[in-house]
Amino acid sequence: MTQHPNLMSKLSRLPAALLLALGLTLAACGDGGAKAPEPEKKAEAAEPAKPATPAADDPANANPIPGVPLDDMAEGSVDAPVTVIEFASMTCPHCAHFQKETYPLLKRDFVDTGKIRFIFREFPLDSYAVDASILARCTGAENYFKVLTKLFAEQPQWMPAPGPISEVSRKATQGRLANYGEDFGVDETKYQACLNNKPLKDHLANRMDEARNRYQVNGTPAIVVNGKLTSSPSYAEVAKAINEATPK
Repeated sequence: MTQHPNLMSKLSRLPAALLLALGLTLAACGDGGAKAPEPEKKAEAAEPAKPATPAADDPANANPIPGVPLDDMAEGSVDAPVTVIEFASMTCPHCAHFQKETYPLLKRDFVDTGKIRFIFREFPLDSYAVDASILARCTGAENYFKVLTKLFAEQPQWMPAPGPISEVSRKATQGRLANYGEDFGVDETKYQACLNNKPLKDHLANRMDEARNRYQVNGTPAIVVNGKLTSSPSYAEVAKAINEATPK
């Protein structure tokens, strides 16, 4: 099972249970049982990491930011008979491949025809993915999928070279991500506010907990069709699951 070097050696620290070992049968990204370093600290093994929480007790960070969605990001009719959920990490190369090659086919055949409602849920496997997920939400619901597609398409341009995650590398990556935000009306000040926002970070953590505990997700991309985790994220497997779940 292929994994990106950063994903194999470093995880973001989310307030959640330990990440499970990899279990998808198709090439996927997953954790390697380590943790991302806290700012200004060396990496340590053991418990997973969570997004940095600078000034978490600041009243300015205690409430949701207006215009920054915390609900599901979805495409397709709310009346569709089948619901498909993708759990993905922004730094996962296999997720980028799914977004570029597989999702357009699913959208053509199932989303645009009203057969499924497709929900994207973040499952960030390292601190870079946390920061990218936060940026996408920070740009607002109207821009979310545009930013998602762009970040996946240009993954090598904003992700750092493989190696240990440090405060320096994370800040540099946040700087590159901030440039993307400016294209969608999010300046550096708003992006930093989103990075510090507790409700937004709690949302990512809660979704990861739900993915592990409810759907047994332990790698990305992971596709859930009407509550059931598919054996692989391939078009053929997902299409088969959708057809089987569609009321006759």
